[in-house]
Amino acid sequence: MLKIREYRKKRKLTIKELAELSGMSISYISQIERGEIDPSLSSLRKIANAFQIPLYMLLDDVEVMGNLTLRKDQQIITYSEDNNVSYRFLTPLPSPAYSPEALLIAFEVAPHSQDSITPIRHHSEEMIYVTEGELTVQIGETDIVLQTGDTTVIQKDLPHICKNTTDTTAKGISSISPPVWGRMDLTNT
Repeated sequence: MLKIREYRKKRKLTIKELAELSGMSISYISQIERGEIDPSLSSLRKIANAFQIPLYMLLDDVEVMGNLTLRKDQQIITYSEDNNVSYRFLTPLPSPAYSPEALLIAFEVAPHSQDSITPIRHHSEEMIYVTEGELTVQIGETDIVLQTGDTTVIQKDLPHICKNTTDTTAKGISSISPPVWGRMDLTNT
């Protein structure tokens, strides 16, 4: 049994909204949810992409893992295209055995850098805590300057960019719920 209905309800989407996001018909998605037809791999990929989750998470064979501890040497680190921003994943990534409800990331933004050229928009709430330095979070047209110890919340679907306009590295922790995986090329470094 597939978990499409479960993810759709969790994200508070109607069948029509999921159909629009995935590019499929309402009746096709309804038939899949009721178990009347088996979707193609291509259709499952489209639905998983609409939910921004890996395809295997739609399958019903996910079981809970016993130990979800990540040692420092097990944490995955990835970088922005220009290598000016690093992201250390502090929570386990999704696997056939575990599907996290939130994502916790430690980040470092090099001086005079930002996390993206154009604003990022995702269907998740994001909380940012600055542990060192200063970080400017641009939400829409508003700039919020965070100092060490400050926090802010970026509500879902709001365009945002994180910038470091200073001469020192900015460090912090970000929590994203539900997790956004997108097109991350995650490898241990």
